[in-house]
Amino acid sequence: MAPARVTFELMGRLLGLLAALALAMGFAVFSAPLAGASEGTRWLVAPCPSGSKALWLPRVDKFGTDLSCTTEEARGKAVKEAVDSGSPTRMMNVAIAFAQQIADKSLTPESPCMLGAKGAIGDAMGTCVAA
Repeated sequence: MAPARVTFELMGRLLGLLAALALAMGFAVFSAPLAGASEGTRWLVAPCPSGSKALWLPRVDKFGTDLSCTTEEARGKAVKEAVDSGSPTRMMNVAIAFAQQIADKSLTPESPCMLGAKGAIGDAMGTCVAA
């Protein structure tokens, strides 16, 4: 493959990722996350093992994200693999994972939540449960 073509393809992937990130950020910024908050719920917080923290990861095989106790290094590898794949779905998953991580920065154990929701509360994993 010619160097110019490789550069063009990488630029295309990067632009696709940036567009997906902008779209996901728009959802994160302009949506009303507490609109569906349920009365009588609370965050059940589970600390991550030492050396890891709760991070949103892009799914590999389908649309979406997963919250996991992992390292920044492992997440960086997952993000790079998704971007390098050229898959629009996987690149959108990266954008959504970053948007979720940013949105979760405001979560505290006392934040309202929707039953069953997951969230990164500090470095710990949170699950919304009935109070």
